[in-house]
Amino acid sequence: MNVVDLLVTIIVVTILVTIALGVVTYIAYKLRLARRPVAEDEEGSAPHYFQAHEPPATEKPPEPPAAEMPSEPPAAEDDPTRPSRGEAGGET
Repeated sequence: MNVVDLLVTIIVVTILVTIALGVVTYIAYKLRLARRPVAEDEEGSAPHYFQAHEPPATEKPPEPPAAEMPSEPPAAEDDPTRPSRGEAGGET
């Protein structure tokens, strides 16, 4: 047996083992789906793992501290996003 025959044998065996493992995995997947219990009120489009959390009606969200709340909005001339009179596009 020369090197080429050995490599061909290894490749063919690898392909056959991969196909066999794929078939076994697919069968195991289908068996697992068949075993899973289904709730009566479960919808087909409802998420299974992530669900929206709704706090109880008695719970109230915490209010931010007074120090973090701005007392009044900044004046138009203090707005850093508006160009000043000397900059391009500013008011004249």
